[in-house]
Amino acid sequence: MNHVKQWGWITFGCLCVAIGIQFLTASNLVIGGTAGLGIVLQHLTGISFGVLFFIINLPFYFMALTQIGLQFTIKSFISVSLMSVMSDLLAANFSFALPHPLVTAVLGGIIVGIGLIFLFRHGSSLGGINMLCVFLDKRFGINPGKTMLLTDVLIVGSATVVFGVVQVLYSLIGIFIMTGLLGRYHKRSPIERTGEHMEEEAKQQTASTM
Repeated sequence: MNHVKQWGWITFGCLCVAIGIQFLTASNLVIGGTAGLGIVLQHLTGISFGVLFFIINLPFYFMALTQIGLQFTIKSFISVSLMSVMSDLLAANFSFALPHPLVTAVLGGIIVGIGLIFLFRHGSSLGGINMLCVFLDKRFGINPGKTMLLTDVLIVGSATVVFGVVQVLYSLIGIFIMTGLLGRYHKRSPIERTGEHMEEEAKQQTASTM
């Protein structure tokens, strides 16, 4: 029963993120990570967000499998697949256009943030950049925060070229709201626990050499 309940919340989280993404896409707004990259590429290629998001995440599963674990990787793969399908179904059947991009940024940021909280709390994610952060940290000692910041700057920077400065400024409001919700309400994800574990290992190794 707990297993069914867990997947019910994961599905709900995927639905929330899919709805939030559709609001953002309808107003040419973006967020960070692979979802933001998917939005930009959708505008450039005409391929649906769901298809692009699924394809973009494929290379990251190997990193998750080797650095985080099989269970988390499987959950993330299913979550990405669910969110991709939901996004395309929503786009094909509903209109998400709102009268002002500021309203879209606030609403989209809140909905995506809520969805990610449910995913993190039930041991899943939507893959992508977080997996890359863990991989680079463990393999090369690159700080995850720096990786996340650099990739988000590159993605938002590309969105500036595609959508314009004004749309990106509105997007930053949505990103701020989303990250604020995550920082306040989410429990640590397997990625964060893995990072903490690596830090503890590094401290122990340093202590043993002193």
